[in-house]
Amino acid sequence: MRRIRNTNSWVHFYFESLPEVRRTKSFWNFYQESKMTTSSESFFSYLYNYFEDFLFYITKDVLLVFALTFITLMCCKKCWKQKPSGTQLKPTLKKKWDTSSTLKEESPEIIIVGAGVLGSAFAAVLARDDRRVTVIERSMSEPDTFAGEVLQPGGYKILKLLGLENSLEGCEASKLRGFQIHDLVNKEKNNLFFRLVENEDIEDGRSFRHGRFVMGLRKIAMAESNVKFIEGTVINLVEDDGCIIGVQYKDKKSENVKELYAPLTVVADGLFSNIRKHLISQKPNVTSHVAGVTMKTPQELLLTKMNTIISDSSVFSIYTISYSESRVLINIAGEVPRNLKDYLMQSVYPVMPDHHKESFCEAVQNINFKVLPADYLPAATLNKSGVILLGDAYNIRHPLTGGGMSIILSDIAIWRNLLQNIPWLDNYEAILQAKKKFYWLRKMNCTFVMNISAELTHQMFSAKDSTTLLVRKAYFEYRNFGEKYSQKSAQMYGMLSPKPSSFLLFLGAVTVHAMHLALKSEPWYRKHHAVCTIGTILCKMLSFLIPLAYSEMCQ
Repeated sequence: MRRIRNTNSWVHFYFESLPEVRRTKSFWNFYQESKMTTSSESFFSYLYNYFEDFLFYITKDVLLVFALTFITLMCCKKCWKQKPSGTQLKPTLKKKWDTSSTLKEESPEIIIVGAGVLGSAFAAVLARDDRRVTVIERSMSEPDTFAGEVLQPGGYKILKLLGLENSLEGCEASKLRGFQIHDLVNKEKNNLFFRLVENEDIEDGRSFRHGRFVMGLRKIAMAESNVKFIEGTVINLVEDDGCIIGVQYKDKKSENVKELYAPLTVVADGLFSNIRKHLISQKPNVTSHVAGVTMKTPQELLLTKMNTIISDSSVFSIYTISYSESRVLINIAGEVPRNLKDYLMQSVYPVMPDHHKESFCEAVQNINFKVLPADYLPAATLNKSGVILLGDAYNIRHPLTGGGMSIILSDIAIWRNLLQNIPWLDNYEAILQAKKKFYWLRKMNCTFVMNISAELTHQMFSAKDSTTLLVRKAYFEYRNFGEKYSQKSAQMYGMLSPKPSSFLLFLGAVTVHAMHLALKSEPWYRKHHAVCTIGTILCKMLSFLIPLAYSEMCQ
């Protein structure tokens, strides 16, 4: 093979090997002119001038090779035989599932731990897709709690799409038409409507007693022939070779410890989950506590909006839960006071609307209230085979914005669509791929916006420093610029349009308006102080947003 001894020879060798059509005039002239000179400096100046053309031909060859390779692989892919999808059932596990019942047809395909909102609704939906489901619940009596009593319009729409709207019958559910927020510190007020006119094609939300809603969902699930309920306490998950194959539980009637096996186990045992710690390492972070007060309310005073009041001493919301009752949801910063009754009367009663004061005082005196921790738990990836973690056992946010029930129903809808494409639930590889899709879909559908907005709203409404107060003032003023701005905000918080891009643009606009307020509030000789305030505002908003966004997207 002929060796190329110098630079000119290399160039000549390259161009002589090219077809005639590829020798552009500029490039060929460059080569001929470079041969006519003996100066290396002249040659490299020509090389510099025509480098782009030379790079174009080299790049075109590389792209052509990549394109041909890609087309070849795609053609070969169709010809390859389809591989078995996923890990097949081990003989030992299959034997256990066969012996868990007299007949194979009677053994469950899915075990659901917990018969709350998620467990009951998911069981009904799966049974309608011809799945055999067994639900294990600690107590089948009506739950007595105030968590999860608001269904945003987006959540109510999903409830109807799942065919579960009959669960609200007998709940005395009230329509939720928007938010009314009063900032007594900045003397600002927001009226946010989910829809501006009655004939607009947007559903209202619903508010109700949590326990009645759960019982309505259980009634629907029990009506399905493929669903079986067991009253008992799940002690542990049964694991074999790194795969969850069932549960160990204590039956409430016989008090015997039993085991039940199924290809897939769904853990949805709520806020105080006993099984969460065996599946993920994250622990809930208690950001504050929430007290729920039930007060008698005349029908003419019942609200059709979620009324939130912010004062120096407290932050609380009022909403309707029945035809004669309202709930007061009170945020308690830090630890719960020893004498909660005195705290409520000193911090909440003075700023309570006048027409609710008497009922509130009576409810507090009768100790008609409960306290729960307000946790924050970002969703974490769980790749263990044979198990899915959902509901409040999986993802928790502050209840101030009332988005929890809507997120739960959204998760059910996503998993229903994913499982419809997986006929055999022992196909662990297919389930793993479905989990990866689920993690991304739920973030893009609602949880990125709903989780961050709940925590951000709590931090903004509870803060007392001057910078956050200025941001909060801008937050209210921006939404009062016009119906366009207020309705977009309401639809975002109502889970009607929870797009991450719209949410980030909204936060950016609020931050810019806060900077404008800081600059406008100072006289000309103190503008340098305004510049410092602007820097503080930017740092404050980033300190709020970046940790939350990271925890939501990077888990």
